Amino acid sequence: MKKILLFLVLILFPISVMAIPEVKSENIYFYSLDKEETLYEKDASEEISIASLTKLMTAIVALEKIEDLDQTITLTSKDFKGLREQNASVAGFKIGEEVTYQDLLYGLLLPSGADAALALSNHLFGSEESLVKEMNRKVVDWKLKHTHFVNTTGLDIENHYSSVEDVALILKESLKNEEFKKIFTTKKYVTSNKKHTFKSTLLKTSEKNNLDTSYIMGSKTGYTYAAGLCLASIAEYEGNLYLLVTANADYKAKKPYHILDANTIYFYFFNQYEYKTLLTNRQLLITIPDENEENHSFYSDKEIIKYLSKNSKIDYRYEGVDMLSYNMKKGDKIGEYQILVDGEVVDRQEFYLEEEIVKPFQFPWNLFLLGIGIVIIFICSIIFCIIKRKRRYKKGEI
Repeated sequence: MKKILLFLVLILFPISVMAIPEVKSENIYFYSLDKEETLYEKDASEEISIASLTKLMTAIVALEKIEDLDQTITLTSKDFKGLREQNASVAGFKIGEEVTYQDLLYGLLLPSGADAALALSNHLFGSEESLVKEMNRKVVDWKLKHTHFVNTTGLDIENHYSSVEDVALILKESLKNEEFKKIFTTKKYVTSNKKHTFKSTLLKTSEKNNLDTSYIMGSKTGYTYAAGLCLASIAEYEGNLYLLVTANADYKAKKPYHILDANTIYFYFFNQYEYKTLLTNRQLLITIPDENEENHSFYSDKEIIKYLSKNSKIDYRYEGVDMLSYNMKKGDKIGEYQILVDGEVVDRQEFYLEEEIVKPFQFPWNLFLLGIGIVIIFICSIIFCIIKRKRRYKKGEI
């Protein structure tokens, strides 16, 4: 069996143009956490206001600074400055109240408290500006291309923006921190002083509107006039983890379109799409004979799994030589194996000859027989000459 050089050229399936049911969100990014691939996007890199989705970055930067989550601090008037005037959402903390850093983090992400954001800024970094500086440093570290922060709360202000794609990356990276993941996936929390019970904004809104969002493991909502209704969430279905970020959903109709859109998008893909194994590692692709009547088997060198419609038609096609010949040289292209989904090529594997096909030794019977013939003729000629000479001798001719 000959070794084959396999060159894999992966062609991305154009999931970004899939037709989905109508939704109100203008910006969408849907991602597989398990497979680490984008499943659907709509204006995902557009720089937009992201409202309280900002607090995802606020939370992870603050969390990485905290040495003791149970450390108690006393809230001051500085931690509430300007929030009422800006009509910012708050967790409900009070001036003079003693809380832990853990209380503030839950107050930041569950009820989306701007008071918690300012308190974390002041007590960990000295000011909101200092925390924002660290947030923008994280933007550089994580190579976010469409993000810049000016505040920790997400209130609309010039030069404060991100994209749903960048928010998805922020959430993805933040979830690697176990404490962040724990807070993000918590639906209800009671503060250490027992004065506050926080319920996630998603859960409160879902209960108010009689919506089933039990499949959503964790979430962060957001809303401003500029950002519309926003939602960042993770969900699990059939053992697979998904991440969805939406923004700019219509808020004027007074309906929770960010949650309605999440239900529409999640369940559309859960019901209509699935991961399909197109190729397994070391799967036999094709067997080609050579002129020596030996078969050469070609195998895949990796597993290929794609997120496809359940109704997708999958075809396999080989284009190339049907027989390996003696005149082929090392490095010659043998052929190409293609995988097609609904008529579109989604994967190619090219085969190249690594070793020439050696022609086996064959005894030259024709030359051998020709030589025998010549020898026989030569011997016969000699015998004929001898006989002729004897006859002439008897006749006295010699």
